[in-house]
Amino acid sequence: MIAPAGRSHAPTSPALLATAFMILAGALFASMHGTVRLISFELHPFVIAFFRNLFGFLVLVPLLMRGGAGMFKTKRFGFHTIRACVNSMSMLCWFMALSLIPLADATALALTGPLFVTLGAIIAFGERVRIWRWTALVLGAAGALMVIRPGFEGANIGALLTIAATALAAISKLFAKSLTKTDSPATIAAYVQFLMTPITLVVALFYWQTPNMEQLFGLMAIGALGSLGHLFTAKAYAIADLSFAEPLVFTRMIWATLFGYVAFSEIPDLWTWAGALTIVLATTIISNRERIMKKRLARK
Repeated sequence: MIAPAGRSHAPTSPALLATAFMILAGALFASMHGTVRLISFELHPFVIAFFRNLFGFLVLVPLLMRGGAGMFKTKRFGFHTIRACVNSMSMLCWFMALSLIPLADATALALTGPLFVTLGAIIAFGERVRIWRWTALVLGAAGALMVIRPGFEGANIGALLTIAATALAAISKLFAKSLTKTDSPATIAAYVQFLMTPITLVVALFYWQTPNMEQLFGLMAIGALGSLGHLFTAKAYAIADLSFAEPLVFTRMIWATLFGYVAFSEIPDLWTWAGALTIVLATTIISNRERIMKKRLARK
């Protein structure tokens, strides 16, 4: 059967586009984290964190100028400040962790993020816990233990810092969820970026090293890669269901492994891969159950 005229080229499906965005975001984040690890051999991670926030803020300046002073109008400045402090601690822990452990190991443990958000929502908002959520949380904990392997290898401070960074990032997301009740997403994003720059500067001053020109270009790249990674992740979540997009986060492990092998000759072992797969399975269960619950609520 001959296809009707004008339909020889099928439009790109949302699922395919979301997949492309998530894979690209994974490559950008892995490149950013690998660059942080690379530069941390010469610059202190806290100094790198400050420049990451500084260049991230500079990227937002045109948007802030367009939005005007109204973008900073809020009645919850203290809440924004607390969130910025929590987010800053998360970034400082994460950048320090990247300087201490292999890139793939850090990436695998960071995949536990959605599990910490779920646990935080249970504690902070009293959300009801069913068997599927408990199953996912237990699976996620088992996956993290596979990567860390306490009892077989000494508990690595870098692994503990990664867990701390991920938990703090989850707390920051819960703060953001609360802020959405009164403030716009633009205001929330503007405040966290604006406040994190001076907060991380104060910490960085205790370890200050002035970067040379080569390092400065690397720091600019970190800021650009991070911003683009968040942009493409947001685009993927905007056009595809979370339960579809969440398993694709695993591609970060593949990119991190490639970057780690090329730049540092690091090869993750089978335990790291098994742990990462288990964690992704757990986060997928949670995202899929949330999708089902939203559909049930929509029918009522």
